[in-house]
Amino acid sequence: MRSLIILNTLVLISSLYANEALRSKALQHGLKPMTSTNKYTKEMIHLGEKLFFEKNLSLNRDISCASCHDTKHGGADGRSTAIGHKGQKNPSHLNTPTVLNTVFSKHYFWDGRSRTLQDQAKGPLQAPFEMASTPKLIEKRLRRDERYPKLFNKAFGDSQITFERTAEAISAYENTLVTRGRYDRFLEGDLQALNREEKEGLKLFIDKGCIGCHNGIGLGGQEMRKFPLLHHPIWSMTDQKTINKIRISYLDFLSKSDRQQNFSNDIDRYGYLRKNLGEHELKLLKEGYFQSYTPQQAYSIMTQKGCYTCHTEPNFGVDKTILKEKAFAFKNTGGFLGKDKPGRYFRAPLLRNVVQTAPYFHNGKIKTLEEAVKIMITYQSRSQVNDKQIVQLTQFLKAVDAPE
Repeated sequence: MRSLIILNTLVLISSLYANEALRSKALQHGLKPMTSTNKYTKEMIHLGEKLFFEKNLSLNRDISCASCHDTKHGGADGRSTAIGHKGQKNPSHLNTPTVLNTVFSKHYFWDGRSRTLQDQAKGPLQAPFEMASTPKLIEKRLRRDERYPKLFNKAFGDSQITFERTAEAISAYENTLVTRGRYDRFLEGDLQALNREEKEGLKLFIDKGCIGCHNGIGLGGQEMRKFPLLHHPIWSMTDQKTINKIRISYLDFLSKSDRQQNFSNDIDRYGYLRKNLGEHELKLLKEGYFQSYTPQQAYSIMTQKGCYTCHTEPNFGVDKTILKEKAFAFKNTGGFLGKDKPGRYFRAPLLRNVVQTAPYFHNGKIKTLEEAVKIMITYQSRSQVNDKQIVQLTQFLKAVDAPE
């Protein structure tokens, strides 16, 4: 009996040590628990809340900030792309980012063009495909509403209504839209706040390099990052030596004139390619470089132009028109490529309440969190995960969002 008690005690001590080691590792890698952000008066926040839900700020008086940033949808709208003025879709088919926890960002919008929450608030108010208003119209309407001069006076000390003050008040309210989860308690020292699967997910989140982009209090929003880092998943499927061998053999095949002369159809040429490369190498080539094509398309492309189908520019570059279509692991509806210079740089999204903000990525083409996680591991971290690890990662992300 005494031996059993000692054994159980040792197991408990070992578990506590492992949990504390994981907590320390998370903190050392830049993960931080939720903290207070409120620097505004209650009068300013009250005004900002009224303005956030105020439909009169839009040209047709039918859209407010809350129309697209609904807390019932995790601070977003649950659509693949936002619907604005007169039912218009975003011209680049951009997905609505969450407003929750966005106070912890250093970059706003998918291309990071705004650096403050107040500056970001001005954008949707004026965009012709969103609220389609103007600073003058907003000021005029608010001055005519007998409630707002009083509210502005309480918030700012005088009743002057300006567009700048309107944006400031909205951002003050957005400062309060923060969430906490059991994850925060774990980082603060409650080592039992996460269960085993969630802790394994946190460990994977660190070890797979997710924290390289998704760090800080908001688990994102701090960096502009190139996406995807890899056009082709082969880099997460095998080692560098094997990839180099396949590329040399394949480019040699593409350069041989007899592949065109001696075969009358793509299937026969494909068989010749299999013989040259080997069954395993051909599978890696097909799934690692030509994964976006149907089998019939792959037969044709792989045995004729191959890499040169897309790499048409000098120095093996890719034409921008092709890049818009083929840059991502999903259909790039809208053709958006992030920040122009340098190209394909995106604001790293916040992950604090990501379980509520489907669909995913800049154009909302991915419907499930599990699929989004798999894409990110494959194309951003040059790694792979099995089904169990995907479950663990998503369980961790749910714990980040979970009520305390």
